[in-house]
Amino acid sequence: MKDSKETNSKKNTLNLPGLTMLGLGGAIGSGIFVASGIAINQAGPSIILSFVIGGIISTLIMFMLAEMSVVEPTTGSFSVYAGEYLGPAMGFISGWMYWVAGILTLATEMVAAALIVRFWLPSWSIWMISLIIAVLIICISLLDVRSLARVEEILSLIKVGILVVVIIMGVVLFIGLWPGLKSPGISNYFNHEGFFPHGLSGFFSSLLLVVYTYAGEQVIGPAAGETQDPVKTVPEAVKIINVALIVLYLGSITTLVGILPWNRVPLNGSGFVPLFGQLGLISISSIMNAVILSAILSAMNSNMYGVPRMLKSLAERHDAPAFLNKEDKRGVPVSAVMLSSAFLLCVVGISYLLPQQILVYIASSAGVALITNWLIIAATHYRFRRRMNGKTIIAAVLLLVVLSTSAMNGNQLVGLMVGIIILMLLACLYFLSARQQHFALRKK
Repeated sequence: MKDSKETNSKKNTLNLPGLTMLGLGGAIGSGIFVASGIAINQAGPSIILSFVIGGIISTLIMFMLAEMSVVEPTTGSFSVYAGEYLGPAMGFISGWMYWVAGILTLATEMVAAALIVRFWLPSWSIWMISLIIAVLIICISLLDVRSLARVEEILSLIKVGILVVVIIMGVVLFIGLWPGLKSPGISNYFNHEGFFPHGLSGFFSSLLLVVYTYAGEQVIGPAAGETQDPVKTVPEAVKIINVALIVLYLGSITTLVGILPWNRVPLNGSGFVPLFGQLGLISISSIMNAVILSAILSAMNSNMYGVPRMLKSLAERHDAPAFLNKEDKRGVPVSAVMLSSAFLLCVVGISYLLPQQILVYIASSAGVALITNWLIIAATHYRFRRRMNGKTIIAAVLLLVVLSTSAMNGNQLVGLMVGIIILMLLACLYFLSARQQHFALRKK
C-alpha cells in the first residue's frame, strides 16, 4: 500500500488530546445544536431512543475504523482500506463519497451558523452571512495541523462545556432545586400527544438526522496519519470520543425535551436558546447564541481539516487529479483545500435560491452519503477480519434501516435521491477514468 504512511515527525503532531478534541469538534456542531430541532419535531420525546440507536451505530463503526487504523494509520483511512480489501472501485467511491459528504456537512454547518448569526442581524440574508463564514473557515483551514489543533481544542472545550452545563441544569431542575421553578417530572415526555406523537413513522423519520449528528467524528480516520503513536492513540481517542458523545447527546437531549415541550422546539434555530428562556435565563440568550455559533464553527474547522486530506490521499492513489497531491512546507494540502473551498462556496448560491429548505435538504443529503460510507466501512471490516462478526452484522442492519427510513419524509427523500445520484455518478466516473488509470499503472 503506497498511500502516505507519514513517517515525517513534522507531520505526526496530533497527540491524544488533540485527536480527541478534533473528533469531538467534528461531531458536535449543527447536528445537535440546530438540525436536532427538525428531528425532535418529527419524533417528539422518542428522539431519546433515536439518539441511543445513533450512538450504537457510530460506536460500532468507529471501533471498526480504529481497529483498521491501528494496522495501517494513513490519511486515506477507510478509503485506502476499502481499496485494499474490497477492490479499487470501492476505495475510489469511499474516498469521494467522504469528500462529498464532508462538503455537504460543511455546507450544513455554514447555513446553521448563518441562522444563528441572524439572531443579531435579522435583516441580513442567509447567503451573505454564509459567504462570510465560509471565507473565515477557509482561512483557518490553511493553518498548519498543530495550529489548527490548538484552535480546535479551545472551540471544542467551549461546546463540550455548554452541553455539560445543560445537563447539570436539567438535573438541578428535575430534582426540584431550581430557584422559582417546579420540577416538570416526566410530564413533558408523555403529556403532549405521548412519547411517540407522530407514531413510529415519525420516530423512524428522525433517525437519519440523528445519525448525522454523530458524523463528524469520522475525521479521526484521515487524522490517524498525522497522529503521534497512532497504534495507541487512535483506539484511546475513539473510546473517549464515543463515551463523551453518548453522554453529552443523551444527557442534553433528554434535558431539552424533558423541560421544553417538544412542540415548542424551533425548526430553524437552536432549541437550547428557548430552553434557557424556560429556565428564566432569557437575558443570556445572546451569550447562548454566541456559544452555539462557536460550536458550529468548531465543527466546520474539524471537517475542513479532514475533507482536503482525503482529497490529497485520493490524488496520491491516482483517484483524483495529480495537482491535488501538492502541499506546502508546513504539510498543508493547499490545492485540496482550495478546491474543497470552491465547492463549499457553490453552496452559498444554493442557499440564495432555497433559503428556507436548504438546511434539511443538505443535512439529509449529507446523512445519506455518510451512511453509504459507513456501510462500506462495515463491509471493509468484514473482509479485514475475514470472518463475519456480530459487530459488523448489527452495524450493517441498523444502517440499512436508517437509510430505508429516509424515504418516509418528503424532505429527506430529496436527500436520499441526491445520495443515490451521487453514488451512481461516482461509479460511472470510476469506470470511465480512474479504472483505466489503475490498469495503466499495473502494466508499468
